[in-house]
Amino acid sequence: MFNADHITIKLYSIKLFAHHGAYEEERLIGNNFEIDIAVDIKMPVGSSNDNLEDTLDYVSLAKIVTRVSEVKQYYLIEAFANDICKMILHEQPTVDSVTIEVRKLNPPMSVEIESVAILLTMSR
Repeated sequence: MFNADHITIKLYSIKLFAHHGAYEEERLIGNNFEIDIAVDIKMPVGSSNDNLEDTLDYVSLAKIVTRVSEVKQYYLIEAFANDICKMILHEQPTVDSVTIEVRKLNPPMSVEIESVAILLTMSR
């Protein structure tokens, strides 16, 4: 007999446009961001009965990202990621830990660079 005790749900490249950044020009003009999320939860009943109501609906995770982004302008993507993690843990009691990567695409720098990113893990 096989026993699984947890499951990881991942969302890749949630895309959004926002006015976050340390420089005034970033907050005025805005920039594109990509966000990856991985949450660990105890093995949901939905994994055996195939019912959405018995697992974590990943659409709710994407909605949290959008909602947090719209509430305020962040100077640092570290603070943005921190607030997303806290909101996921607050609103999703089945989540034991969350890892998030926030990428700012084409940041204003003197060298050509595709993106800058931070990776944050938070748990209960």
